[in-house]
Amino acid sequence: MQKMVWAGSSLGSFAVAEEAMRELCGLSISARRIRRLVKQIGTERVEERAEAVERFCQMDLPKQQAGSQAIAPPEIGVISMDGGRYQRRDHFGDKDRPAESNHWKEDKVACLLSMRGQVHANDPSPEFPEWLSNSSAVAELAKIAEKAGGFEPSSSCQQHAAGTGEAFGYKSPELVSREVLASGADAESFGWQLAAAAWQRGFPAAQRQVFVADGAHANWTIHRKHFSHAVPILDLMHALSYAYAAAECVEEDAAYPRWAGWIWSGEVDRVIQELRLLQERIGQPPPDVGASDPRRRVHRAMTYYENHRARMNYPEYRRLGLPLTSSHIESTIKLIATRVKGSEKFWSRSISEAVLQLRADYLSSSRPLDTFWVRHQARQTGVNAYHQAG
Repeated sequence: MQKMVWAGSSLGSFAVAEEAMRELCGLSISARRIRRLVKQIGTERVEERAEAVERFCQMDLPKQQAGSQAIAPPEIGVISMDGGRYQRRDHFGDKDRPAESNHWKEDKVACLLSMRGQVHANDPSPEFPEWLSNSSAVAELAKIAEKAGGFEPSSSCQQHAAGTGEAFGYKSPELVSREVLASGADAESFGWQLAAAAWQRGFPAAQRQVFVADGAHANWTIHRKHFSHAVPILDLMHALSYAYAAAECVEEDAAYPRWAGWIWSGEVDRVIQELRLLQERIGQPPPDVGASDPRRRVHRAMTYYENHRARMNYPEYRRLGLPLTSSHIESTIKLIATRVKGSEKFWSRSISEAVLQLRADYLSSSRPLDTFWVRHQARQTGVNAYHQAG
């Protein structure tokens, strides 16, 4: 059963899982049977998740803010989230299907990263890294930002954005462990899932707490409601990408390096001021203008920085030894997408939620399915499952 569930929730399709069971295990098990088992086990995990959220919601505020006492809190607790894309047949065959609706839905993914890193007396890397002055990763992000749909960088972009501490000129925090959440639920529900999971991992008691994300409104709504005590950090690569896109509208080669250097130094107000002057010169964008229009590019960049200026104090983040990018969540979304996203893949709500939950479980350092199988077996046999004292 465990092999069937892993194959069905981790490989490219249930058909591939059937082939893997035959070739690797010598077992002839149909894709339909694997699908049924994945749905059953994934649904059990979803129900356990819902119970954990309910227990968290029933706690009084001081207990929620203290974090679980069953686990040592991380030195640095980093919460990072973003959205991916997959197709779901919510209205398949429905005669009353809304005309503007489509099958593409957003799956929300989050990482709870336990990290450790050094606090510095001053900014350890005040000089803007030369490689970011003309980075292909920044250019790629700028192009993606103009397109509709979710952000899914290519592998080359991820390698640049993930940059080690040395690439950014200082030693970035070291990853100790990663817990993953994934769900097709709405942002309100996902926020509670994330808050409950953070409590279970002792994040409220972390010495340093951080929330890193791109500029999506849903991300920062969850931050304000559940993690307002965490240091908010706008992903540096996304911040630079808007400067890159706007700089292409200026007949001056030095515009992007100058703006990027100011962003690196925490002087985003200087960027905003120059963008305002540029907007006055070229005019406001008409309502129906395309995303590539220079007026729209400048307006988008200026608005982006005005909305997120409080989350762009990068010199202080480097001094505190905190991460500057959301590269961990971007790469995790890609790992989720390899299972659920595809033009030929259409999911029902129940099976997609089961697969998202199981995929997140397999990507989590704590290996939550190891203890789940003990509980599952106990439920089948009636044997009591006793918790081992920590």
